[in-house]
Amino acid sequence: SFKMLPLIYACTWQCVAEYYWHRLMHWPAIYKRLHKLHHHYKAPEPFDDLFIHPLEAIGYYCILFSPVVLVSDFPIVSFFAYMTVMGLCGVCDHSGVSLRVPWIYNAADHDIHHELFHYNFAFPVVAMDILHGTYRPASTKLANFNDENAAEGVKRTLNRKPE
Repeated sequence: SFKMLPLIYACTWQCVAEYYWHRLMHWPAIYKRLHKLHHHYKAPEPFDDLFIHPLEAIGYYCILFSPVVLVSDFPIVSFFAYMTVMGLCGVCDHSGVSLRVPWIYNAADHDIHHELFHYNFAFPVVAMDILHGTYRPASTKLANFNDENAAEGVKRTLNRKPE
């Protein structure tokens, strides 16, 4: 059965661990060898969340799936809810759509990260960025993405040729 506490625990753990993992990916030597691939596109598009180096992916997926290992008897329904939240936020963060839950989540925050690089490392909740002084609100974003160009972004992503 669905239980809220494991879902909250999993999301909190993921937010904290992912923040520090993402900051690590921006250390110059690591960025150059691993994370730069993800930042190839300054205006992220749907499924760019998956456009990462395999070694970075190993760390990311260890964080993503770790709540199941860390919490004994993690309810399967709560795990599916957690994976749904993380998956949808990952796609929305790279899609240009306007999806916002006040004080908790704004898909446009990750656009700032791709444009300004040293801000908005947190995923999906901004609490860790606020705590560490690395948060910049979506109102500071340089590009102007909205729901109208989201469908065009999906088309560009699906038709993109490898460079």
